[in-house]
Amino acid sequence: MKNKKAFFLITILSLTLNASAQDAPSIKMEFGKGIQFISADSSFTMAISGRIQSVFEAKRDITNENTGADFLLRRSRLNIQGSAFNPRFSYRIQIGFAHGDITSANSTMQNNLILRDAMLFYKANNWLRIGFGQTKLPGNRQRQVSSANLQLVERSISNNNFTLDRDKGVWMYTNFNINKAVLKSTLAISSGEGRIISDKNGKLCYSARMEFLPLGEFSKNGDYVEADIEREKKPKLSIAGVYSYNNAATRTMGQLGDFLYNLEIANIQYYGVDLIFKYKGFSIESEFYNRNANNGIIINKKDTTQWNYVISGSTFMIQSGYFITKTNEIAIRYAQITPETKVASIMNAQKEYVFGFSHYFNKHSLKLQSDVTYLENGANNSLIYRLSGVVTF
Repeated sequence: MKNKKAFFLITILSLTLNASAQDAPSIKMEFGKGIQFISADSSFTMAISGRIQSVFEAKRDITNENTGADFLLRRSRLNIQGSAFNPRFSYRIQIGFAHGDITSANSTMQNNLILRDAMLFYKANNWLRIGFGQTKLPGNRQRQVSSANLQLVERSISNNNFTLDRDKGVWMYTNFNINKAVLKSTLAISSGEGRIISDKNGKLCYSARMEFLPLGEFSKNGDYVEADIEREKKPKLSIAGVYSYNNAATRTMGQLGDFLYNLEIANIQYYGVDLIFKYKGFSIESEFYNRNANNGIIINKKDTTQWNYVISGSTFMIQSGYFITKTNEIAIRYAQITPETKVASIMNAQKEYVFGFSHYFNKHSLKLQSDVTYLENGANNSLIYRLSGVVTF
């Protein structure tokens, strides 16, 4: 009798453990892609990953004969993404913890800028995907490239001054194949104010990016990865055009910068073209962008010694790299900024010359990078050296 009871209990326990094991999620770990959880019925997935970038920077102000150096945690990010309920529904959250991630350029606003991306996506079919939330607007290519996949330590002065950055709104992504060629587009309707919280004026920003890949898709989305890390066996090219209209913007760069004095608003047009080409370890990337506004220099009525303006004018950037060994790459960049005539008296023209070296231990997921920059900023000339370590886990 006792043996029968014991056998019965063991059988029940085995069935219970087996059922629990079947209901348990599967877990995958891969360096560079984090930890991935998949529910037993595959209706819910979640991947958690992170990234750290540490930088040493030394700067020589040639004009004023000053030298300084500093260590900084440039980026510290946490990413959560996956699918929910149905593979057609997906989500992405990105949080930034480093000082540069959470400090607003506008000191007058109280904002918690820890949240960088928060998006819900719906894939309607193979060629259409819709997104709702906060993420990057479809602007210049170098901004579309994740900071994890940069060829040099930092993005160019062109990007820093002429980018759309992030905003809150709705996005529509399309993708069409035309024989071997690919046509992609991204449309966005957003608040126009960027990540910060500000008084609403009922006006919106409208942005569009169209891309043509005449030679087909890049390996592993390489059109949004700087450096030909995958060594394209056949030439690959992507050419894109961008247009954005920010109606009644209140900040000096539309989605970025300080608020314009005297509660002024600006209608900002932003447009340009960019391209990227890759083949057998060689890459070249270039951008030309323009921003213009209906107003010029704005003098603060409360303090006439202060003024600001919409950062407007044109910018050009070209960047190229080549793998000299399987894991070592050299890269160069030239960028320039030409101010619009009506703000040229107080907005500096700039030029940037950069030479860099990268050693990739595990592609962009683990790398050391260093570069030297000669920067002309108006009448000031500077020499900047950076050393960066990046790990994506």
